[in-house]
Amino acid sequence: MKPSCIPIALVSLLAVSTAASAQSRLSVYGRMDLGVRYAPDNLAVSSARDWTVSSGSTARIGFRGEEVLTPDLSANFRFEHRFKADTGEVDGSPFWKQVATVGLTSKAYGTVFIGRMMSPQDYLGVSGRFEAFDGDTYAASVTRGAKAAAKWDNSVFYISPKIGGFTVHLAAAAGEGIRRRAEGFMLEYARGPLTVAMTHAVEQDPVAGAGAGNAVATTTLAGNYVFGAVIPMFTYGQSEDTGASDEGRERVLTVGARIPAGPGEIRLSVRRLRDDRLNGVNHALDTASDRVGLGYQYRLSKLTSLNLSLVNDRLETFNADGSSKSDRTGRGFELTLRQIF
Repeated sequence: MKPSCIPIALVSLLAVSTAASAQSRLSVYGRMDLGVRYAPDNLAVSSARDWTVSSGSTARIGFRGEEVLTPDLSANFRFEHRFKADTGEVDGSPFWKQVATVGLTSKAYGTVFIGRMMSPQDYLGVSGRFEAFDGDTYAASVTRGAKAAAKWDNSVFYISPKIGGFTVHLAAAAGEGIRRRAEGFMLEYARGPLTVAMTHAVEQDPVAGAGAGNAVATTTLAGNYVFGAVIPMFTYGQSEDTGASDEGRERVLTVGARIPAGPGEIRLSVRRLRDDRLNGVNHALDTASDRVGLGYQYRLSKLTSLNLSLVNDRLETFNADGSSKSDRTGRGFELTLRQIF
């Protein structure tokens, strides 16, 4: 090769390499969120409060990637691990607890994921975008999807392209001889300041005493509206046919808002939960719970924030005959430092 051709060859090789790398992307992401909490540990047992080092939201580390195959089609994957940052322990099981999927996305036809996924309710139905605290911190509403499972194993999930503001999500999960097969869908409308989502799913009943193959049906409705700088929002979830005799029910309603204030944001959430013969036989597993959460998120940067939570909780439990077993009220607060990467 002539010397004058060497720079041209190097430039050509660099251009090809750059073009190839531009076709695929890999990113690592995660969250650490730790602080202090002074609150009751379990109102079903006692209203006594204690100091703890708390996780405002469960720590996590995840990996996601995308490869462009054609102008219309791309392949993608994602897997995410959760752990307890205050002790370093794994947050339950499996190891990739949040998600472990591979999929294909077509701009014209939509996206298909396969693997361990968030359920239709958890994925977008009553997710943190409809909850004032994003589903995180002590003041969050906690339960939003009634008895719906948060994650589905062995699942196939389809998301349609957005048409006229509407998006359709379809999901199914194989039982593989261990549990009942799950099926569900979500319909979302998002245009301008309004977003509304509705889901319905039938899956294995998670209530103690319900046999393998016993189904529970859960329907949710959620929405938010960008009203200037203020964002009011709500979620409603209802599970039917719980317990061995399919006579039980759980209902959960949350309303809340995010309000800009100074360098941060005020957050307000009210949650009301009611059970009725949840085990399908009597009231032994029933609870009546009310939670009011008030908080403030102070952003130190785009990725770092201080999060204050003030909470007033009431929890009533019941005997089998429906009489009150315990009825306690507890107050608490939490302050955490959250770092997202």
